[in-house]
Amino acid sequence: MNEKIALITTTINVPEVLALYRQCDQEVRFFVAGDQKTSKGVAEFVEALGNARYIAPDEQHRWNCSEPVGWNCIQRRNIAMLEALEWGADIIVSVDDDNIPMDRNYFADIRRLMGGRFSGLSAVGFNYWFDIGQLLQPVAKHRGFSHDVKALWSIKPAVDARVGVCAGLCLGDPDIDAVTRMALAPEVHSMSELARRGLIVDKTTWTVFNSQNTAIRRQFAPYFFMFPGVGRYDDIYASLIVQWAMWAFDYHVHFGDPAIWQQRNPHNLMKDLRAEIEGMEKVKHIPRLLAGVSSFDGLKSLEEVFALLAVNGILPKATFQACEAWIRDIEEVL
Repeated sequence: MNEKIALITTTINVPEVLALYRQCDQEVRFFVAGDQKTSKGVAEFVEALGNARYIAPDEQHRWNCSEPVGWNCIQRRNIAMLEALEWGADIIVSVDDDNIPMDRNYFADIRRLMGGRFSGLSAVGFNYWFDIGQLLQPVAKHRGFSHDVKALWSIKPAVDARVGVCAGLCLGDPDIDAVTRMALAPEVHSMSELARRGLIVDKTTWTVFNSQNTAIRRQFAPYFFMFPGVGRYDDIYASLIVQWAMWAFDYHVHFGDPAIWQQRNPHNLMKDLRAEIEGMEKVKHIPRLLAGVSSFDGLKSLEEVFALLAVNGILPKATFQACEAWIRDIEEVL
């Protein structure tokens, strides 16, 4: 029996790339959260795809987190996530409107990796960290990976591992931080054979992943809250919390297929840099705070994590209020 898959995104542009995702699988349900600046014609385009829903701004007020998350921001993706969970999705695939799938087997790869057990390669960090950007060619540090950490790792075998997050790799203009983009501006056309084969990350090792070309199992979606008010670290902070939750159930992050080409939308690099500086300093402290949670108890523990991050200055007060609203929404849909 095939698990129900939902694709989620938010956009202000007509998301033409969704027509290609639709070619990959007719059964995947699309959820597109609109914003106050979303272009005219987006609703009609999405509905014409079939098996797709456009969530207009005036429909989003029913969610507790809608106003605290704010408008005209990428974190409107949270609304699409809630709609997908309410629909009953077993796997949620989060993409951006500039992520172009490179293979018609896009969703088939996700079903294969998340529908069974993974046996193959596992990355282990000597200093408890692993950066998937090391396996791109040329090397490109993943956005959110601390500049204070040097990625030193080795490979060990993995047998019958369960995949909770499938983080597909990105060619073209990958998701790197503004410092790296200013200094190197890499255009990635290939990846190492190791990345091509795919690998999981060991439970002793932290990594970061983003909210584009990323699939997550339903039970871990509540931990993948896109934080407002933390700049370009909304999904990076969330990725660490998701790993903490997965480890409690012996699930792993997988890097590899399916790959996409990112034809990156225009960005102001100075604006990006300003939105990253605070997170660059704070991200390395989150694993220590997560280790302070004595035991895992689902949403109760998630509330404790949110409070810890707020008390320790990782999350602003307004962000914490959005977190509390998110918890109420999750309790309703689950």
